[in-house]
This record gives sequence, structure tokens and C-alpha cells, in this order.
Amino acid sequence: MKFGVGMVLVDAPHSALNMAGTEEGTERNKVVVKKFRRGRYDYPYVSAQAWRYWWRSTLKEHFGWKLSELIKIEGKNQVYTAANPIKYPDDDIFGYMRALGGGQTVTRISPLKTTPLVSILPALSSVSSNTDSFSRHDGDPVLYEQQFYSTVLKGAFSFDLDSIGRFSLADRAGYRNIIKPETKGKKSRELLDEYNKMLESAKRAGATTSEREWVLPSDRRRERIRDAIKALKYIYGGAKQTLFLTDVTPKFVIFAIFEGGINPFISDIVREDRGEVKLNVETLTSRIKQYKEILNPKKIIVGKDSGFFPAWNEELKNLEEKINEEGEEVKVVVGNVVNAIESFAEEVEAYYESS
Repeated sequence: MKFGVGMVLVDAPHSALNMAGTEEGTERNKVVVKKFRRGRYDYPYVSAQAWRYWWRSTLKEHFGWKLSELIKIEGKNQVYTAANPIKYPDDDIFGYMRALGGGQTVTRISPLKTTPLVSILPALSSVSSNTDSFSRHDGDPVLYEQQFYSTVLKGAFSFDLDSIGRFSLADRAGYRNIIKPETKGKKSRELLDEYNKMLESAKRAGATTSEREWVLPSDRRRERIRDAIKALKYIYGGAKQTLFLTDVTPKFVIFAIFEGGINPFISDIVREDRGEVKLNVETLTSRIKQYKEILNPKKIIVGKDSGFFPAWNEELKNLEEKINEEGEEVKVVVGNVVNAIESFAEEVEAYYESS
């Protein structure tokens, strides 16, 4: 199994991208950013759900993806997608769970796994409040307070390359991706019709189908992962953009492909040091050396915006030399962010050409 993994940094100089709502127990309206506690400090963050929503929306707007329809269960607080990964590429990439009735549930574990986007700087030094008033009415103005932050947000992700375009029919919880045609109860005919339509669609797409799994042809799988990776170039979204406009495209990225589900770039590669954001090249070098046996191809792709922490440029120049000082023969490609994303997409596409 191969996994395409990455770590991204988003520069958020005056931002409020994901809110926790109104803080209770205050005299005025106070909208606070989402935070969590680690040790003695609180850290602002953007939830993984929000980041994935931006990602999904970007695929729709920039790559013409037809997103899976949302279906709300009448009388219940439940919404699910069509659960059709043949027709809808976002069902394939982002996963789903849908109760079908007749005792049947289909589930797809998302091939794309993501962390939240977490502030490197603690709230104590990164979060501020803006007090303002609403006064476009008769009478006293209404005071309100809005939290926002100035920080760098770090996120990481992992694509399960083998799972994309591959759908299990295993009859066990969590692994049944496709509707089971033999069902009991009132919905049996409806579900059978849905299954037959999906099977017909899969065959038209050139998928191989068996009782155990359906697999889309390599060109379809390659297209889906290519679009999903390239969407990082254009990703947009976030709350409070009217007042705190923020570019959420990455300003620093690291990519690689590993034979295993690890992502060694999640922690400690970038850290806070006395109020500053630091790149820990020694930790990055050590991680790559430790996991070089499962690094395939032996290549690390780094992208950095030239204006983002310029002091890092010099540190990255010698990264390949440091990694290979004991003869590891790992290639390190350092360039701008857009070129790095394009290069990573090409590496992942090549996997489907050879598999």
C-alpha cells in the first residue's frame, strides 16, 4: 500500500477562519475563534471538516467536479450523500456513510485523511479581539466583540493511493462501499434498482467488477487524485472573510510517497520558538533518514513562497546534502509552492501508470 502524504503551512496574518460561536457569560456579544488546550496554552485551529469543505468546494469550482447530492432524512437530524463513488468523485475521495434501510448500511472510509489546521503560535500571543458597534438603527449602538488571530496554521494529509477508485463489497461493518443487491423488506426493489444502475455505470466507465470489489480504470483513478492534489493551488474558503480576508492557499509544503500509512511530517518539523515560527531542518532530516526504507520513490518535494520566512531559503539549500551525508541517495526538490504541487501530482500519477 502506498500513501501520498504532505504537510502545509497557511499564513493567516489577520484571520478568523473558523468560529466557535458566541461566548457565554459576557455582557456584550463576543464571537470567539475555535481553540483547544495543549499543556498550559490554548491554540486556535480550523476544524478538519472546514478544511475538507474548502477542498471539496475548490474541486467543484476549479475542476468541474459534480459533487454528490445531499439527502436529508425527513423528521431526523441526518444528512447523507448519494454514496455513489462511481458517479461522484467526491464520494470516492472524501468517503461516506449511509443507512439504506432493510438493515443495510454502506460506508466508505475516506482515502483522504486530514488533520485540523492548527496554529503554531499559542492563543496568548496570536489571538486579539476587535470591539466594534452596530449603529445603523435608532437608539444606542449595539456593541460586539470579534476575536481574530495572526499566526501560521499547520495542516497535514494522507492519500491512500490504493483505495482511490477501488470499492469493496466485503460484507462486514465499515467495508461495504457498494449497495448489497440482495436485501429484505420494503426497500428491496428500490435498492436493487439503485445497485443495477451503479453497476451499469461502473461497466460503462470501464471498471473491473467482481463479487469482492469494483476498480475503476487507471486513467479515472489518476484523474481524480491529480485534481485533488492540484486543488491545493487554488483552495479557498473560511469564515469572516468579509472583514478578515485571508488567502488560505499554502505558503509552504512538503510532499512524499511512502509504502505505509505514516506521515512523518505531522509534528515538530515546524515549531514555535519564543514567539517566532521556526523550521526544524534537523528534525526533518532525521525523519527522512528514519523512514527512507519505505520512501518510494526516494524523493522529497518541498515548496515555499519566496516571501514567506525568507530566512528559511538558506536552510533549505543544504537539505539534500544533510539527508544524504551517510549515502542515503534521497533526492530533494525545492521550488515554489505551485511547482511543488504540480511535481507531487506527477509523482502520484506515475504510480497509477505503473500499477
